[in-house]
Amino acid sequence: MEKTTLYFSGSNMKTWLTAILLGVGSLLLFLAGIGNPPIAIYDEALYVNSGRALLAEGQDPSPYGPPLGKLLVAGSIRALGDNSFGWRAGSAVFGALTLVGMFLFTKLLLDNHALGLTAAALTFFNNFLFVLSRLAMMDIFLMTFALWGILAFTAALKMERLTAPARRALLFASGVLLGFSGACKWNAVDELCVIAAIGAFLLIWSGRSKNPEMIQYGANLREAGTAWFLVSFSALPLLAYSATFWPLCRMLHVPFTTSQLLSMNVYIWRFHRAVVGNRAIAMAWYQWPLLSQPQRGLSYLVGNWYVMWAGLAAGLFCLRRFARSLPETLILLLYAANLLQWAVTPQSLTYYYYYFPAAMFLGLAIPVALHRLPAQLYGVRLSFVAVLPAACIFAYCLAHMAHLDAPYDSILGYWP
Repeated sequence: MEKTTLYFSGSNMKTWLTAILLGVGSLLLFLAGIGNPPIAIYDEALYVNSGRALLAEGQDPSPYGPPLGKLLVAGSIRALGDNSFGWRAGSAVFGALTLVGMFLFTKLLLDNHALGLTAAALTFFNNFLFVLSRLAMMDIFLMTFALWGILAFTAALKMERLTAPARRALLFASGVLLGFSGACKWNAVDELCVIAAIGAFLLIWSGRSKNPEMIQYGANLREAGTAWFLVSFSALPLLAYSATFWPLCRMLHVPFTTSQLLSMNVYIWRFHRAVVGNRAIAMAWYQWPLLSQPQRGLSYLVGNWYVMWAGLAAGLFCLRRFARSLPETLILLLYAANLLQWAVTPQSLTYYYYYFPAAMFLGLAIPVALHRLPAQLYGVRLSFVAVLPAACIFAYCLAHMAHLDAPYDSILGYWP
C-alpha cells in the first residue's frame, strides 16, 4: 500500500502554499469582468429575485428548491450590492474553493503533488467551472460542498497517524458538507450515496479482502466506529439539510417546525414532478457526454472537448482497477452516479448544465489514469502533455464564455 502522509499538517507548506495560490489566482480570474453581461441570464433571474425577496423578508418567488444556495446569493447581494457583480461574486468564491478542493483531493488520493496540479489545471480549463463560477446559479454551491465533503471522507480513510476522534471529526464534517450540498440542489444525493456505499463496503468486506489497501481503509473506518459512520451519513446530512431552512423560515416569518419543513419539501417534490420546463433548450442526459455545440444562451457553455472526451477514455482505462483501488473506484462511481441519475430522476426535462458535477470528475479521471503510467515519455512529462490541449481549447472558448466585447469576442476565430 502506498504511503499517505499528513497533507494538511502545518509542516507541509508546499501543499498549503499551492492551495492558497490556486485559490487566490482563480478567484481573481473568475471575478475579472464578472459583471458582464449586466443583466440576468438563463436561470439567474429566479435566484436573484429570490435573494432580493429574502433580504426584504418577503415571500420567496421561487420556493421550488432548497434554500441554501438562494441564501448565499442573498448574502452576496447584501455584501456587494444588488447588481450583476454582487449577484455573482459569491459564485466566484465558491468556484475558487472548488478548484482548491480538487487539488487537495487529487493530491490526497494519488499522493502526488504534480498530478494534483494536473487535476486542478484540467478542472479550471474544463469550461464548466469557469462559466458556472460566474453566474448566480445553484450548481457551483452544490459542487463545492459536495467536493469538500468527499475530501473529508477520503482524508478519514487515507490519512495516517490520526486519532479516532480526528477520524470521527472528518466523517462528521463530510456528512454535514454533503447535507449542505443537498440544501443547494437535491441531486447532491448522488455523492452521499456513493460515499455511503464505499464506506459500507469497506466496513463489511475489507476484513475478508487480501488487498492491503482495502484492509487499511476498512481498519481506519472501524477505528472511527461503525455507529459513528452510520450517523455521519444518515442523520447528520439530514440535520444539516434541515438546518438551512431555519433562516429561511425566519425571513418568511413562518414557524420552523417539522410540519412546516415537511410541507416545504413536499412542495419542492411535487413541483419538479409537474414542471414542464423550456423544451427549446432541453437536452436528453445521454447526449451530454459527446456534445460539441455550445449553449449560446448560457455563456456559450460547452465542456472542453479534450477534457470531456479524453476523460471518457481515461475512465475506460480506470475500469481495469475498479473495486481494487480507491482512486479508480471512487472516480468511476462518482461520474456514473452523477450522470446516470438522470435516467431515473422523475423530471420531465433535463438541461446540459446538469452535467456539471459529472464533467468535473472527468477532469480527475485523466490524472488518475496517468498515475498508472510512467511520469515521462521521451523526456516529456505526461502531465504537461495532458494539460496543454485543454489550455488551448479553453483559450479558444474564453472570449465567448467571458462575454468579451468586439473585437475581442472573435480574437481566436468566429463561432458558427
